[in-house]
Amino acid sequence: MASDLMVENLLWSIAILALPLLIAIPARVLYQTQFLGIGPAVKSYRATVQRILDAGMQVEHFRESLNDEARRLGIKLSKARLNETDLLNPLTIAHFILTPMVLILPIIGLLALPIIILGTPVLYALEIILIRRKLLINVIKLLESWFGKQIIHIPNSGYGHSIQHSKVFDASNIAFHFHKVPRVVFLGLFTWLIIHWILRLDSWVVELVISSLLYSLLLGIIGIISTALEADLVLVDPAKGRIIPISDWLESILKPIVGAGLLFLLGRDLLFEARDGGNAVLFAATVIVVLYCATAVSVTFQWGYAWWHGKTIRSTFEQQAIEKMNPQSYDLTRIKGRIQLNVRCSMAERLEAEKGPTIELSFSDLENLPSAHEGVLTSPTNPLE
Repeated sequence: MASDLMVENLLWSIAILALPLLIAIPARVLYQTQFLGIGPAVKSYRATVQRILDAGMQVEHFRESLNDEARRLGIKLSKARLNETDLLNPLTIAHFILTPMVLILPIIGLLALPIIILGTPVLYALEIILIRRKLLINVIKLLESWFGKQIIHIPNSGYGHSIQHSKVFDASNIAFHFHKVPRVVFLGLFTWLIIHWILRLDSWVVELVISSLLYSLLLGIIGIISTALEADLVLVDPAKGRIIPISDWLESILKPIVGAGLLFLLGRDLLFEARDGGNAVLFAATVIVVLYCATAVSVTFQWGYAWWHGKTIRSTFEQQAIEKMNPQSYDLTRIKGRIQLNVRCSMAERLEAEKGPTIELSFSDLENLPSAHEGVLTSPTNPLE
């Protein structure tokens, strides 16, 4: 009888945990069909944008040509820009798992409010340590020196696509910032599962308080570093023939740890609750609440901190990178199957010129790379001299 009850509780708990996934699938279909569009005109426009991305060019360099193409195809400019964002920063099923938070936003907002209040001074304290005290740039400089790598600057294709003075609630900007949300949401759930596993306290309230303190610290560190590393610095390892954006390198370290750890801890704790006289259903419901509270905190961070203050952090970090390393700025392009890495100028000159050619490029320029980017300002310096 006890075994039957355990199985029943386990099945109910799995069903509760599966609810966000069941909602995410139709939400993703709705987004693709109603917001992005699936008609021939949209497919043609996306194919045009994909040509630009495949060539390694920045989308904003073709803004006038893209707007003309959207008008020719009868696509609203806002919808066209949303499709560009989807190609640059696609929303996966993990993003749509978090969307039900909108339906219970008032309740979740109240539950997450203490974490938000607690996290605000932590964010600014960490910003002083990591950015203003130059800890982050010094660590990257040591990374370059100790491991024999070289830091260069390669603007990504989406640079300037989501600009600070555009509308906060523009669909493309919402999608752009929401793309960054899961990276710290699942970190919040992972933090609570670790505390729940290690401490095994009788009071779940105390566990949540301790988890909130640790999550605020981790959110601040990861969030500020990720925001600063949007400066498009790239780690080059000539010996192994690798070119890795530093932001991707950091994410490649975090994803396996958080992902595998999350699945392991979730499965272990669920079986423990079902087998040892615990309440597996209550545990599953708590996981959902923690997940959506972490979503509310992450959304607040993206719009309340990274949106309004992120440009300042990136600009400060970019100037520090120029002062400490003075990296060269390159264009990584592809034309007719041939990859070319061409130095254009120093990072300082690139930023001063707003990253890239001042002239508007047309689609015909895609066939004339790299001549479309004429105007090399300096040659690269020898790092061994």
